[in-house]
Amino acid sequence: MSTPDEDKKAALAEELKATANTHFQAEQYNDAISYYSQAIDLDPSKAVYFANRSISHLRLENFGYALDDASKAIAIDRKYLKAYYRRAAAYMALGKFKLALKDYEAVHKAKPSDKDAKTKFVQCRKRVQQIAFNKAIAVKEKIVSLVESLNLENMAVEESYEGPRLSPDDNYAISKEFMVSLLDYYKNLK
Repeated sequence: MSTPDEDKKAALAEELKATANTHFQAEQYNDAISYYSQAIDLDPSKAVYFANRSISHLRLENFGYALDDASKAIAIDRKYLKAYYRRAAAYMALGKFKLALKDYEAVHKAKPSDKDAKTKFVQCRKRVQQIAFNKAIAVKEKIVSLVESLNLENMAVEESYEGPRLSPDDNYAISKEFMVSLLDYYKNLK
């Protein structure tokens, strides 16, 4: 049984929620968040306050806050499906598709006839499958420099070539002396 003071707080929290809802409908999301926060301060036991603040954060693209509020709403009321929806939307926005899929799946199982729940679940599942497919077919490219790809031992140098040659004794190393003699050779070809 609640006390008269608790009843007053609960009533005021509901008024603040109504004001927040008005701001939300007017797309004044920062104001809505402020009023939902005041309602939460008065009565932190209502999942709907956290879930509504979560959707306001989603609209402002504050995805981390949206995720946090939706998770708090679920902690308060595990059967509150809107909170799962909002948390899934936040996970999607944060690129955490597998976690989003779990929440969309929970909503879809609870409301199998809800077309929106099914659509979101199917879209998210396709996204998770696409990522897994892309990962499976991805080939890690090894970037090899031209120098590394050359096998100087197997390079054929024409017998008629009279210029400087790399020595197998030096492991075909290119030295300063070799470069100077090569430059001189090409200068004299004119």
